[in-house]
Amino acid sequence: MKKILLYLSVIIICSLSSNIRSFGQTTITIGAQTTQSGTSGISPYNYAWESRRVQFVYTQSEIIAAGGFSGAISAIAWDVSEINGGNLVNYEVRLAHTSSTDASAHNAAGLTTVKSAHTLTPGSTGWRTITFDSNFNWNGTDNLLVDVCWGVNAGYGYNGQVYMYNNVANQTRGIANVSANQCGVSTTTTRTYKPRVQLTITAACNFPVATITKTCSADFSSYSLEVVVTDLGDASGVDITDGTTTYQNNVGLGTYTISGLTSNKTISVQDDADPTCKDSEVFTVCDVCTDNPSLPEDECVDGPLIDLSQPFAGSTNCSYTVSAGSPSVCGQSIDNDSWMTFIAGSTDVEMDYTIGDCSNDDGVQLAVFSGNCGSLSNIVGSCVSPTGELTTGTWTFSGLTIGNTYYIRIDGYAGDLCDYDFEPVSGVVITPPNDLCADATALICGDSDIASNILATATDAPTACSGGGTTSAGVWYTFTGAGSEVTISTDNANTNFDTDINIFSGSCGSLTCVGGDTDSGTGTTSSYTFTATNTVTYYIYVDGNGVAEGQFEISLTCATCNANAGSWD
Repeated sequence: MKKILLYLSVIIICSLSSNIRSFGQTTITIGAQTTQSGTSGISPYNYAWESRRVQFVYTQSEIIAAGGFSGAISAIAWDVSEINGGNLVNYEVRLAHTSSTDASAHNAAGLTTVKSAHTLTPGSTGWRTITFDSNFNWNGTDNLLVDVCWGVNAGYGYNGQVYMYNNVANQTRGIANVSANQCGVSTTTTRTYKPRVQLTITAACNFPVATITKTCSADFSSYSLEVVVTDLGDASGVDITDGTTTYQNNVGLGTYTISGLTSNKTISVQDDADPTCKDSEVFTVCDVCTDNPSLPEDECVDGPLIDLSQPFAGSTNCSYTVSAGSPSVCGQSIDNDSWMTFIAGSTDVEMDYTIGDCSNDDGVQLAVFSGNCGSLSNIVGSCVSPTGELTTGTWTFSGLTIGNTYYIRIDGYAGDLCDYDFEPVSGVVITPPNDLCADATALICGDSDIASNILATATDAPTACSGGGTTSAGVWYTFTGAGSEVTISTDNANTNFDTDINIFSGSCGSLTCVGGDTDSGTGTTSSYTFTATNTVTYYIYVDGNGVAEGQFEISLTCATCNANAGSWD
């Protein structure tokens, strides 16, 4: 028997070309309006000290993630929340490449003056843009050091603030004085947060253009990247690299795959002859709590329907709380429960589970309920508590009603934090992948498939053939004839409702009836036998008699020989 189980990993599409659009000027924004700098706090815009020098660093990954790229930086802007009470005189901006990731020490890198000493007037709130006298050519690889100084002002006042972000130590450092210019003095004092900023960048070349698709593995432990290079720009060939590993060297237009990634990567598509002519995109490791579209929900009423056309993995480490009205059953004490639902395709359900590493080595506890949220009844025999960590097991429970919705509760035992995944083996209805004729599941002689029509849509249900009843919601199969006698049947152990089958030749949208059956099998199962013409493609539609729905097992059996001996003298 062939079980056809589907796994579709999470797919996230990122376009490198979206960072470029045209090869002109782009303004990027780094940081959020997390907090204000304070009326006397260290920042690049403040009137509390007559002279001040300030340093801070924007990392390469921050710039790339904001849509930046290697090129000429021609302006910088602060997000002003409160204006200064007076002018900042001899205001100067200097930039440098650096390997430092923060401002934990004074940075003595070779600075380039991009805005010479001038008077910075108070201006207004909002973005205050400072256009450079000369551009700074950022290489797209190093971090960016910003060094700002001014002084000596004619006065002072406790005003002038900008928005800042990143509440981490050593983000900004400075030094101040009331009477002496500090532009040549090393900074000494640090603070949390650094300024929210805008950078205006102009591409230095006609970059390569690519679209990258990120695909998480079914258990979210790794990911792959599909890189589609659609435009070489100025390059005759491009490299695909993360700065350490070059995955493709001097390649042209086409599709390239990077597999088995388990750490954050900055992927660059760059001119093979000029590595500075590139565009880059940051990719992070897959997170089951944020990347999984079918993640269980905190409350019963929000529990998603299990669907094997999507990843079915989760974690008790996704900030779950005790859900409202969670029933007390099987002696389970609830700490961080979450919920999902499924539709029964059989009276018996079997699931395989895998529990990963857990914070307390206890594992998870499981239970299944019928009824409705707020009025739930535990399914006898469905409780598992606890599983333990790093374990696999088979979970079975019975006494279900076909077509009814049931609720699964997953809770970390004593609040344990664990990753897990389930694989429904039987009895759980999935959205049929072969709901449409064009998506018919292929069978060959000897195959069988366990499926259901419960979530089928009847979108392109055909007109029934003679003997095939009246078609309703069903699913499609296809096979190619080999000149032998074939039997198509739902008269198999896993069929649990009244089925119809109809067989056609031709093509989707232009089908010709071959025959059909309702109840020629045992009980209300169906079976149809005919001689299939060699190389002809046939289509099978399986549905319920009238509105009947449930689980079925279809089989395709072929006679081993259909030779006609003829007449012998």
